Amino acid sequence: MAEVSVFEAYQVQRALRGHLADGDAMQTLARDDATGVFWVLTERELILVENLQVGDRLTRDELAGEVDATDVGVTVRLRTTDGPKALVGTFRKPNRLTNALAELFEANPR
Repeated sequence: MAEVSVFEAYQVQRALRGHLADGDAMQTLARDDATGVFWVLTERELILVENLQVGDRLTRDELAGEVDATDVGVTVRLRTTDGPKALVGTFRKPNRLTNALAELFEANPR
């Protein structure tokens, strides 16, 4: 997991203890290079972790958006399918998280 260090991944995993549904598990994570917030994709949802505190949570069913990769970096724009919530993430290069979100958006266009 080149996007974050092993220590950071461990800290995020500890922050998520007790916050995931039974049977849910972290699949991948990356740190937003603009804000420092960790974006965690689990089997059931996307969770933002800031300062080792669980923040915004969106189920995979709620997610719609786009992943835009350029020479400068990767921008992820998310919006919920049923409301006004919108999130933007900026990453230096494509990573497992941005690739997984791109596949999810292609599989579930809205």
